[in-house]
Amino acid sequence: MVSYQPANLKGGPSGKARKLNYNCSLAVDTAEGVISHVQADFADCRDSQSLPDITLKLRQRLAHNEVRLEEILADTGYPNGSNYALLEGWNNTGWIPVFGKYKPQIDGFPYDPVADQFRCAAGKILPFKNFDSQADGGLLKIYRAAYQDCQQCPLKPTCISNSKCRQITRTAYDAFYRRALDRQQSRRGKRMKRLRQQTVEPVLGSLVEYTGLRKINVRGKAGAHKVMLMAAVAFNLKKYMKFTTKFTLNQAIALKVEWSLTSQGPFIGFTTLFLN
Repeated sequence: MVSYQPANLKGGPSGKARKLNYNCSLAVDTAEGVISHVQADFADCRDSQSLPDITLKLRQRLAHNEVRLEEILADTGYPNGSNYALLEGWNNTGWIPVFGKYKPQIDGFPYDPVADQFRCAAGKILPFKNFDSQADGGLLKIYRAAYQDCQQCPLKPTCISNSKCRQITRTAYDAFYRRALDRQQSRRGKRMKRLRQQTVEPVLGSLVEYTGLRKINVRGKAGAHKVMLMAAVAFNLKKYMKFTTKFTLNQAIALKVEWSLTSQGPFIGFTTLFLN
């Protein structure tokens, strides 16, 4: 699964939008390279925000054809804590790389998952205080030390010189991020990254170069979706025309036992059957 984003909304001298662009989100089968889903989204939203809608529609289409979706490969535009949690809730393994801002550990502040709290180098506790929200709707957890502990701490000048107390902000989906990071760093995770690049990039390049997706001469999201849908249909038809059914020639040997009337001994003959 990949998102193609040529550009965002571009404004003219007056500040008004003069050019409207769209995201083309594709779902490609890794076995045969067939496009199984395509949709158009406005380019002013993040790729991660469109992943739930893409996955839901893809699951419904595959289920209608009695195909079960198990694993999803995506690029660095799709990581999101809520997306990791959503895929695990649907029993789908998400091979989506974790972006560079996430750190599983904070130096000097060990985390206690049972008590859900941090501990600083001076031995003071930073308990969980409240939730906050991100721009994309993700939840954040705020951990804050007591005011008295930080004011009387000898490490305050090097820890928080301009703040009243130490505060740590962590994602509320930390457990999901950790599991995604473990998958990413595993040997299979590296193979999945290469598989995604080998599967999606040629398809995307073909759509842009040969099916007219470099520029869409229509207005409106619905019109852009139709153009992308026709390009995907043309790509799949071309691949279908080149598809050849592989016939396997099976050979079976049947053993036939005949009895001779003269010698009363067994006469063994071989009959060869070719099953196609």
